[in-house]
Amino acid sequence: MTESELPPDLVLRQLLRDRPDPITDIALAARQLVLNCAGDCCEMIYEVYCISDAFSFTGKLGQAFIHIATYGQHVNLGFNRGAELDDPHDRLHGTGKLIRHVRLASLKEVGHRDIKRLVTAAVSQGRQMAAQHGGPVAPFVAVHWKAQK
Repeated sequence: MTESELPPDLVLRQLLRDRPDPITDIALAARQLVLNCAGDCCEMIYEVYCISDAFSFTGKLGQAFIHIATYGQHVNLGFNRGAELDDPHDRLHGTGKLIRHVRLASLKEVGHRDIKRLVTAAVSQGRQMAAQHGGPVAPFVAVHWKAQK
């Protein structure tokens, strides 16, 4: 079995192996929250300047509704159309045209009701986006990472 055939949680653990355990735990808990709220969706895991895990109903990265960016010392839960989300408690940060994020500092924060509400709203956005682009596709996981040296 090659690494690309591993289940996504094991792929993520492999990619996150050099991160501190609390950071890995937060990233995996955020992933589970998204999957619990979204149900069947496409997951795109890739390594760039961070470990990114994006979720879409169309299988297209440009139509992702949410992403998790795991850095060396922190995790951001990114909302691809976050500027359009209702955020009465000012949890979302960012100044770009669309993308907003929440910096997750603890496992407890991942489970906070404000975070769950934002994720649920982003999932709804993702479903609407899929409907506008021909409907959802069958769920899949795509993994892209840098070759090991």
